[in-house]
Amino acid sequence: MTFTPLALGYAVALAIGLPLLAFRTGLREEHVEEVTAARSAVYFSAAVSILVLTAVTFGISAWQGIPPSDLGWRVEDPGPAFTWAVAAAGGGLAAVWLVVRLGQAIGLPESRLSFVLMPRTGQEQRAFLLVAAAAAVGEEYLYRGFMYHVFAESLGGPWTAAALTSVSFGVAHGYQKTIGMLRATLLGGLLVVPVIWTGSLFPSIVAHFWINAAVGLGGWKWLFPDLAREAEAAATDANDR
Repeated sequence: MTFTPLALGYAVALAIGLPLLAFRTGLREEHVEEVTAARSAVYFSAAVSILVLTAVTFGISAWQGIPPSDLGWRVEDPGPAFTWAVAAAGGGLAAVWLVVRLGQAIGLPESRLSFVLMPRTGQEQRAFLLVAAAAAVGEEYLYRGFMYHVFAESLGGPWTAAALTSVSFGVAHGYQKTIGMLRATLLGGLLVVPVIWTGSLFPSIVAHFWINAAVGLGGWKWLFPDLAREAEAAATDANDR
């Protein structure tokens, strides 16, 4: 279908506005102590923000008469869709590991804020999985659903759209410092590939959730190894006093 000028304008506003919003209202390194004391509340706030923006975008799509299937809400063949989900999740985790190692090799520091956002207790892990699910559905729809499809038709084809949405996705993770933005940009590029080849959002949604869940449920220990060792040493010192 041909997307309306309003749909294109809204997609551009999302691509520019989401990183700006994250920069203006997002967490900062100086918020480490507050986040450590209230991780579940931070998760809840993030989930609500994502779901509200997703609902607004659904409303814009309905208002402009855009069928959900034109934005990736379809699965023509579950078998290949699941295969793409597994491949995207595996590739995403491998990419995360490679970027972490690259950052260590060239001296790009990890964000301490990203480290303290990782769940520690069972309650925090359950809350983290809820926000991971909200992020998987909401962010995939916003970036690889609405923005990608509008840009692909209006601004030069699928690979131009893939590049634009991946960069926007990466910059929106600016609170994770340069290494985090690089990591998110690469992940965005990987997660858009199943959408290009299958036309469906579901492989990317599933892969996005699996990646977040794997990192949140223990993978953060190898994602932030230096910070994890520092935290363990600090805890040991505190117990010895």
